[in-house]
Amino acid sequence: MAVRRRAAIGTALASAVLAAACSSAATDPVHHVTATTSTPTTTTMAAPTTTLPSAAPTTVPLPVVPTPGWSRPLTSLPPVGGFTSVSCISDVFCLAAGGGSNHADVVDSTGPGVVDAWDGASWATPVTYFATAPGSAPPPWLAAIDCTNGPLCAVVDGSGHTSLGDGTDWSPPAPLAAAPVAAADPADPGPGHAGGRTAGVSCPTSQFCAYVDNTGHVATLHGTTWSAPQSMTAVVAGTTVELFQTGRVGVSCVDPSACTALVGGAVLDWNGTSWTTSAAPWGAGAASGDSAVSCPATGTCVAVHGASVSVRSPLGSWSPPRVIDAGGQLDSLSCPTTTSCTAVDAAGDVIRLVAGSWGLPTRVVPAPQSYPGDGTTVSCPSEQFCMVLTGDGDYATFQGAAAAASSGTP
Repeated sequence: MAVRRRAAIGTALASAVLAAACSSAATDPVHHVTATTSTPTTTTMAAPTTTLPSAAPTTVPLPVVPTPGWSRPLTSLPPVGGFTSVSCISDVFCLAAGGGSNHADVVDSTGPGVVDAWDGASWATPVTYFATAPGSAPPPWLAAIDCTNGPLCAVVDGSGHTSLGDGTDWSPPAPLAAAPVAAADPADPGPGHAGGRTAGVSCPTSQFCAYVDNTGHVATLHGTTWSAPQSMTAVVAGTTVELFQTGRVGVSCVDPSACTALVGGAVLDWNGTSWTTSAAPWGAGAASGDSAVSCPATGTCVAVHGASVSVRSPLGSWSPPRVIDAGGQLDSLSCPTTTSCTAVDAAGDVIRLVAGSWGLPTRVVPAPQSYPGDGTTVSCPSEQFCMVLTGDGDYATFQGAAAAASSGTP
């Protein structure tokens, strides 16, 4: 099985990805950013448990012309609430998470939180990691998943719950400790609204993960224990408010001492001991919509928001945003190396960075019809393999020439 995470790649290798965007630094600062920490409290995961999910709807892929390297669109059974995230550690091991109450589908359905495993050919029986009952904790909102070799996977969601597992067995969902209270951003509609509460997670090793949500809360997992969340804030017009972004947020870790997250107009960086904040390349314009980031090497990150991409060089500067998907809404991004990235949008298009240039949007899966608000997600454990998955359960896989030759695939 190919290991998903790579060691840091030298500065010279970053030149190809940097060539795809302008190299001047973004200069829009985030005003007087501070971070507050709650009273040290930890959340320890309980022993794994599994149950079967309830019945879920199916979708039928609409016709999509196969593209070289990509499989024809296939369909997996989505959970009630739709798929919201996928993570692959090889071309024979991917996990998708979803379900819950996402307030983003056409019928506003609610179901248990579900994880499903793919073995390179088919999907297994879905596993429920988060079951709800009347009067219990709220169902998960827009779950995000990330896996590393071992395997170890972490699922987080916008309701502040987390779960650890190996693809089959999952710990009962446990809430993070309460974060320090700060004034809410005036644009924050609160929980229970579409895009009101989202979260992201990145696990570079089986002993470390980083968590971020769209209200600026950050936490780190050490072993099986989550740290006390911090509340990243900004002083605007003399008032300290939480960071906020309407939509999905992203976080990517190269190793336990190097993580980068995007929340609205801010970039959050983890150095192994603390989080710091600087201006996002989109500035305040990123407060609405989805953001994603992928860091293939220490100091090198690629980020997407809206229709644009920006690249951070090892010197620390972000390139001016460059439009690569004028007609789409970029949802997710995966960069296994500094010379290879794949971005996907809400319509099921992919835009690939190859040899230093971004290609044109290419449709590989049909646009979702049942769960259009769940977004399209992508995971590429190597240059030779990617999976794209929509909320409706429609998916396609990319196989490069080297992978096809080694597997005997024509």
